[in-house]
Amino acid sequence: MASETSLPRILMFDDSEVERIYVEALLKGEFAVETASDLIDFWAHMAGDPPDLILLDVMQKEISGFELCEQIKRNSEYAMIPIIFVTSLDSAQDIERGFDVGGHDYVTKPMMQRELKARMRSALRLKRLESELRMRSVTDYLTGAYNRRYFHEVITANLSYAQRMKRNLCIAMLDIDFFKKVNDKFGHEAGDAVLQHFTDTIKSQIRKYDILARYGGEEFVIQFFDCDIQKSLHFLERIYAALKANPCTVNMHTIEYTFSAGLSSLEEAQPENPIDKLIELADKRLYIAKNSGRNRVVSSS
Repeated sequence: MASETSLPRILMFDDSEVERIYVEALLKGEFAVETASDLIDFWAHMAGDPPDLILLDVMQKEISGFELCEQIKRNSEYAMIPIIFVTSLDSAQDIERGFDVGGHDYVTKPMMQRELKARMRSALRLKRLESELRMRSVTDYLTGAYNRRYFHEVITANLSYAQRMKRNLCIAMLDIDFFKKVNDKFGHEAGDAVLQHFTDTIKSQIRKYDILARYGGEEFVIQFFDCDIQKSLHFLERIYAALKANPCTVNMHTIEYTFSAGLSSLEEAQPENPIDKLIELADKRLYIAKNSGRNRVVSSS
């Protein structure tokens, strides 16, 4: 039997204690159900660890389920969570509105256990498929790092937040030194292994909310959020140390390699086109690093 923590996490928002107890009993064993009785309680659950699926009663004292659904869907962090309306309203107009505001499905009371569970399983299955498709569209197929297009999407959003909240962010452009020699000496399979090893090493040394993307070929880019030049340099030094301590091993060969990097900070970027300026500065400094001996970081012009 699956452990409680491995079960799909469901958040039910209903101001009726009777309904909450009833649904918890219906779903016990197959789903890990959390309940909220008011808006404060609901948003506290969402802020802590968003659920896999939301069951939402339409008729609430504080706010209608339709209005709350619209609020949830406007938040990009929660937009992909499927919402199933659970209500006694069963007119065609109500059902149509439920779908219009972003609901995934609509279950009318009294609920049948098998029907509710089947609709929930269907919603979760579709969510998994959508997540897989989304990940394929935003990640590099070889390394699993984000792709260039997604990187620009994320940095655009994060830059807007950083400017609004007066936070800093830094961009590091990284290029594996003498990568062509790896391919020439060990073959393209080894080259692919080095790219994967480099990606895994970087991920192990940066924070969860930093963004790593493969920018093209053997070139990668990292966005360090809420971070200054000195702290970004610290993370890059950690990557150097990790590569030295754990080189890439493929086909019985140990391949030691280094990288060059250019680093820029939002504090240096001009108000107009700051993203272009950040990338331009980091790329320029990467070029300087490669042409001044490699295996180094350049953080100023």
